[in-house]
This record gives sequence, C-alpha cells and structure tokens, in this order.
Amino acid sequence: MKAILGLLAIIVLTQAGFVQKYPLNYSNKRNIMSIMTEVESKLQTRNPLDTIKGILNSFKSEVAQEQGIHDEVYNAQKTECDSEIDYRSKEVQDANSILTSANGILKTAKIIKGKTSATLDATEEILNTATRHIEMINSARKEDTQSYNRAAVSFNDAINAIDDSIDLATALAKGQVSLAQVAELSTKLLKSALATKLIQEFKQPMAALAAITQEEEAGAAERLVQLLQTLRTAVETAWTDYTTQNQLGLQQFMNQKDLYNATQERLDKAKSRLVAKLEATEGVISVQTAVAQAATNRRSRNQNLLEDANDLCHSFDVEYETVTAGRRQELVLINELERLATRRAAEQQI
Repeated sequence: MKAILGLLAIIVLTQAGFVQKYPLNYSNKRNIMSIMTEVESKLQTRNPLDTIKGILNSFKSEVAQEQGIHDEVYNAQKTECDSEIDYRSKEVQDANSILTSANGILKTAKIIKGKTSATLDATEEILNTATRHIEMINSARKEDTQSYNRAAVSFNDAINAIDDSIDLATALAKGQVSLAQVAELSTKLLKSALATKLIQEFKQPMAALAAITQEEEAGAAERLVQLLQTLRTAVETAWTDYTTQNQLGLQQFMNQKDLYNATQERLDKAKSRLVAKLEATEGVISVQTAVAQAATNRRSRNQNLLEDANDLCHSFDVEYETVTAGRRQELVLINELERLATRRAAEQQI
C-alpha cells in the first residue's frame, strides 16, 4: 500500500506544476497529499469505508465544482475571443476594401490628372496662338486705317488740285494766268499723281497744262478743261473703288476678328474647365491619399490586434485544456485511491 501511495505521490507532484502555471486555479484549497495521508490514517484506525469514501467524494465534488466554474469562465472567454477575432477580422477586411478602392481611385485620378495637364498645355498653346493672331490682325487693321486716312487726304488734295487747275484753264482763256501759277499747279498735280498712284490718268492733263502756254489755238484751254474734268471723274472713281475695297477689307477684318474672338472665348472657357478639373482631380488625389494612409494604418493596427487576440485566445485554450487535464488526473488518482482503500478495507475484514 505504501509503495502504491508513493507512486501516486509522484504523479501528484507532477500535476502540481500545471496547477501553479495558470491563474485560474482553485486547487490550493485542497491538498491531495493531505487526503492520501488522511485516508491512510483512517485505514490504519479501521474507520468505516463510508467515512473514507465520504472524504474522497468530497474531494471529487470540489474538483467538479471547480471544473464547472472554469468551464463557465472559459466559455465566457471563448465567446469574447470569438467576438474580438471576428470584429478584428472584419476590420482588417474592411480596411483592405477601403485601401483597394482608394488605390484604384488614386490610379484613375493620376491618369486623369496627366491627361488633363497635357490637354491644358495644348489648350494654352492654341490660346496663345489665337491671341497672337488677334494682335496681328488688329495691328494690320490699324495700319490699313492709317493708310486709308492718308489716301483720303491724298485724294482730297488731288480733287482740289484738279479743281484749281480747271479754274486756271478757265482763266487762261481770258489771259489772266501767269507762268508761275501754271508751274505751281503742275507741281501740285504731279504730287497728286504720285500720291494717288494714278500717274497714267494724270499724264495727259499734265502734259496739256505744261504745253498750254505755247498753244496759239483758242480751243486749247477748253480741251484742257475737258481733260481735267475727265481726270476728276477718274480720281473720284478711283477713290470710290478704293473706299469700296477698304469697306470689303474692313468686313473681312471684322469677320476674321469675330472668328478669332469666338475661338479665344471658347478656348478661355475650355481652359477654365480644365483648370477646375485639374484642381478637382488634385483634390481627389489628396483626399484618397489620406484615405489610403488611414486605411493602411487601420489595417496594420487591427492586424496586430487580431494577432494578439489569436495568441491570447490560444493561450486560453491551452490553459483550459491543460488545467482540465490536471483535474481529470486528480480524479483518476482519487478513483485509484478509492479502489485501493476499498481493497485495504476488505483485507482488514478477513
């Protein structure tokens, strides 16, 4: 009997290591060595077997009660563990989903930004070209206006010079003109011919005026008047044609200017839209970058918490299984002790 009790004692000491390792431990309220010693004492003093079994059954009840409490604690821990692991897993999945979405939006936004920037550059280049064309046609029109004004003066001077020449020819017929007057008018007509570029039209009247002082014919002055009147008509016609061409040029200028102004306005609006789109895209990139960073941090934090929860819950499982195994072993020892005590009591009856 003592050899068997010694073997049981060795097993008990081995199981005591498990009991001390885990915080949920009620076995310090009982001492199996004390129970064994008490049972041995009861057997030596020939106490009734029921008394000995009562001691052992009390120990069994205490172990069963402790196991029941541990089961409740473990089940509560497992429920919390499962809830925490499920929550953290969903947090990681949700963060991954947000991160994937944010990265997708970021990729698209960056592509849009690149294309928008290229389109904006091209639009600005076209807009600058249109602006230069508008400046060029405005400058050309300004020169045309100045040229027209100069021509108006020249044609007006030409008409005046022709009218003065007609008056001179009329006075010649009466012998009331000096050679100095003829020379002066000839100079004016020459200048008008050059200014109006009607040299061919001025040629015959000017020649007639230059030669009239050498003419003896009475009708020379009348022929000069006719030539000058014809010249006047030609100058007026030329001025009318010039004015008509200027009006056509002005209309073309206005049409061209309207076209370029419309183009410029359209390009300005397009530029404004592109700038707004670029700013909006940059805003999206800024926001989604922040979202992606927040999702990354969230995923990392919850991943760490998930790993911690898995480790902690695993430790709960190991603790539960180990301590429960220890209690089972205690019950095995108690049952063996009961069997030995029963046999010993039976031997004492012989």
